[in-house]
Amino acid sequence: MRNHARVAWFETNGIRVGRVAVDCADVDLMVRFWSAALGYEVLWRDGDAAVLRHPAGAGPKLLLRPGARDGGGPSRLHLDLYAVDAERVLGWLFTLGARRVGRYEDDGERGYVLSDPEGNEFRVMTAGQAGFSRPFV
Repeated sequence: MRNHARVAWFETNGIRVGRVAVDCADVDLMVRFWSAALGYEVLWRDGDAAVLRHPAGAGPKLLLRPGARDGGGPSRLHLDLYAVDAERVLGWLFTLGARRVGRYEDDGERGYVLSDPEGNEFRVMTAGQAGFSRPFV
């Protein structure tokens, strides 16, 4: 495992998230959105699918593949993103094509539910400076 030492702190109980898959109607649109939103780079592109990763190889990869949900509706999978201050990143995410769905507050976590350009919901939560340095708290 080439990056094992660098990402070992993501592991819990001997397993870690290696890749998250998102079905998309427009993979190109989603590559532009998620690479800008997360600062990820395109690791590979094969036909209609793409895999994005963190430039340092840390954390899970994001697989964007064709296969839009019929009839829309809520996502079967969503991402939880942590920021030092969620409110400060909202405007920037809106310029990338995100839309506000609502506020989120549960068990001490607070933030916002947004949707990406295809309507897949994700949360942006305030973690504070200490929490941001430990994204899997």
